[in-house]
Amino acid sequence: MIGSPVLAWLLTALFAATTAWCLRVLPSLGAWARVDAGWHALMGAAMIAMIWHWGMAIPLAPQVVLFALGCLWFLSRTAAGHSHSGGHTAPRGAGAHHAMMMAAMAWMVATMPELMAGSDPDSGGGHHHALGDAVSLSQSPASSPTALIAGHVALGLGFVALCLPWLARAFALGRHLPDPRSPAPGREVADCACHGAMSFGMGVMFLAMLAG
Repeated sequence: MIGSPVLAWLLTALFAATTAWCLRVLPSLGAWARVDAGWHALMGAAMIAMIWHWGMAIPLAPQVVLFALGCLWFLSRTAAGHSHSGGHTAPRGAGAHHAMMMAAMAWMVATMPELMAGSDPDSGGGHHHALGDAVSLSQSPASSPTALIAGHVALGLGFVALCLPWLARAFALGRHLPDPRSPAPGREVADCACHGAMSFGMGVMFLAMLAG
């Protein structure tokens, strides 16, 4: 959950745009790429839910399992040498990046209750009651507020940095637009910008959650 209303709405708009793009291109993709796009759209919708108070009512454990499966999906696709660009060229390591984002989503969901409890001990009310017993999934003797904060900072900065290859490619391709002889690059620019925006938004989410 994001404390700043302005940042919350900005991130909501960002993830709504990326989710809408994934859903828009999904029907035109091949079977495997459709599943990829579906995972991205699902992650965008889940990120929007995590921004707002009402999202805390969504059961935690199924989300962790779901995005762990998403991570395994992209890892298996990468191991098999499949493309993750819907027919376009993508930055090197695109499949690994997608898998990392799915794993980070699972970790973010699992650790959110503990992070919120550590940052505001008196806020137990609605948030933790809505999550119920699933809170225990994120608690272990080895965990500590310091390690949790360090993990969020590292992941936040990491995903912000990982948006750069996507955006660099989008800008490089965008310099040749509009090109009536080859309309396809416009789609590729949007795809790269979409993945870059999702990575940037996730990084900001990790950092913003530390502020409550």
